Amino acid sequence: MATTSVFLLVLSLLVLLLPASLKEYLPAASNNRQQASNHHHGVDDELHPIVLVPGGSCSDLEARLTDAYRPSIPRCGAMKGKGWFGLWHNASDIAAHDYVPCFMEQMSLVYDPESNDYRNFPGVETRVLNFGSSTGFHSNPLHP
Repeated sequence: MATTSVFLLVLSLLVLLLPASLKEYLPAASNNRQQASNHHHGVDDELHPIVLVPGGSCSDLEARLTDAYRPSIPRCGAMKGKGWFGLWHNASDIAAHDYVPCFMEQMSLVYDPESNDYRNFPGVETRVLNFGSSTGFHSNPLHP
């Protein structure tokens, strides 16, 4: 049960990492394509968005810790200055490790009232490999 709630929390945070240009597609409003020339009675012509959430199906989310990162726990800064590292590989893998506090800190977002937007935790940069492509969604044999 706890694993499910952690997953749902992380999943909702990942949606916030989407670029602003993609966020406009998130509302549940549908696009109605009804046209008199090709409308068939009884057929639903509404389009519904399909949202692929990077990290939600074993795609890789990477992070890089910069000099601005000030970890709350010293071990959370172990990767500082060492380049990009895997932050998210498998949703079922998170609860089994002792890095959960570091993961939660490095995945947390900070609200910026001036821009009315959320940003990564200070000193944490994130990226999704192959973002915008279906090749970013794959089955990782190391994390069954």
